[in-house]
Amino acid sequence: MLKPELKHLRPRLSSMALPLLLLASAACSSQAVKLVQPQSGATAECNASGFGFSAAWVEETLGGCARPYESRGFVRLDRLTPEQRADLERRGLLAQ
Repeated sequence: MLKPELKHLRPRLSSMALPLLLLASAACSSQAVKLVQPQSGATAECNASGFGFSAAWVEETLGGCARPYESRGFVRLDRLTPEQRADLERRGLLAQ
């Protein structure tokens, strides 16, 4: 048998479950990854978006898009070394 204080808590939690589930399933996830080939300055961009529980799908899609570029020497902008970034900026291939 539930303790008296738990009897009041249980209905409140169950009444919150459906709205939280609906909120999570309605959430939108959108991400983009920009890549640059440090030697040539060529750029590429991968985008993915989804709704609901698709955040993992968005991550996998971005990874699937970026991996072939990375295997050809492209680097994600946030992973450029300070030297690579300075070189690209000096050549006018990357905005400061």
